[in-house]
Amino acid sequence: MNGSTCSYMRAHPLAAADVDPQGKNQMFPLNDRRKRAGYDREHVGRQQNSVSRRGPRSTLRDMTELAVTFQQPAVAEAYQHRPPYPDEVFDRLLELIVDEPRRVLDIGAGEGALARPLAPRVEHVDAIDFSEPMVAAGKRRPGGDHPNLSWQVNPIEAADLDGPYALVTAGASIHWMPWEETFARIVPHLTPNAQLVVIEHGPVDMPWWDGVVQAIKKHSRKKNHDTNYNVVDAIRDRGLLDPTGTARTAPVTYHQKIADYVEQFHSTSSLARDLMTPEEAADFDTIVEEAVRPYAHDGLLELTIQAELSWGRPLAA
Repeated sequence: MNGSTCSYMRAHPLAAADVDPQGKNQMFPLNDRRKRAGYDREHVGRQQNSVSRRGPRSTLRDMTELAVTFQQPAVAEAYQHRPPYPDEVFDRLLELIVDEPRRVLDIGAGEGALARPLAPRVEHVDAIDFSEPMVAAGKRRPGGDHPNLSWQVNPIEAADLDGPYALVTAGASIHWMPWEETFARIVPHLTPNAQLVVIEHGPVDMPWWDGVVQAIKKHSRKKNHDTNYNVVDAIRDRGLLDPTGTARTAPVTYHQKIADYVEQFHSTSSLARDLMTPEEAADFDTIVEEAVRPYAHDGLLELTIQAELSWGRPLAA
């Protein structure tokens, strides 16, 4: 751990569509040409932060159109096929809680991949997301009805907060939020030593990735992406975060059915089924399945999952 933002903790809006073939086997961009395979969580409202760094090729209209796909029930349903966070992520998060009460605010919570496992380990978790289908899906999934977990459908800048919170988590969801409004909303509700943690996770070292890239390039609704964009650095540069540490988890093995591996791509905004014709979706699925099948054993793929955490003290403008 160190006090600077990690070089590979970068935001990847619509990353599943914006793959750098030179970085095909990397989860996180270790430098300008390496990019994560595409497990980020986009959140409506964040486009105003990313568009200004993308130049004329990416427009607010394009970003908004893609982001609102998270309102689609099919996208929320497909989200369950993303690999879970490694257990070490939650151990790291607990270590960062040093104040009482041990309450956690999960912003851009989606279907609760962070909030649900975390709830039994702390006093309470408030999970906030703008998407009603995402929250509904989270409530149905394991741990979604835990008494320590409260759900709320709202953009974070308008959320009803019940702090003080000793930790704020953002599972790759913060890069489209309106930062000034978001931090102005959450900072008054924090304990004295509360940290905000941005978490990325996904597979590394995938020998089949070249074939998957072809499907993504052919069918993604998002064609341009700034590989230099670093969300933690950008928030710091706005004067809204004082970074204090980073950590990368040890690799863990995760076995996944081919069909589920294919389906998780449709949980991203740029590859949602509702954005494709049935023929396009079928073609995408076929290309990916043909790419990965030679590497499967008894219908299962063996994935190596890692996560990256980057944290700091949130500041109000």
